[in-house]
Amino acid sequence: MKSILFADDTVLAQSNNLGKLQNSVNRKMTKVVDWLTANKLSLNISKTKYMLITNKHVSTESFVINVNRNRIERTVTYKYLGVIVHETDLERAL
Repeated sequence: MKSILFADDTVLAQSNNLGKLQNSVNRKMTKVVDWLTANKLSLNISKTKYMLITNKHVSTESFVINVNRNRIERTVTYKYLGVIVHETDLERAL
């Protein structure tokens, strides 16, 4: 999985398998929280969101990301570096 960092935004990407992606992201999030805790920082769960972008017609309803038993909210739009990204616009472009 590749990570892209800019200021306080992080983008984690990619996998060809949703199940593997979910497991990988959940493991990465555990490592992120462990690192933050070790450095006396915290993750604001209420401001943490994720978006799935896929070009496949697969059900993503069961995809869940948790941090310390707290579910991360899924969003369909996200403002990244001043650009508003919408999940369905990207799906059509792929």
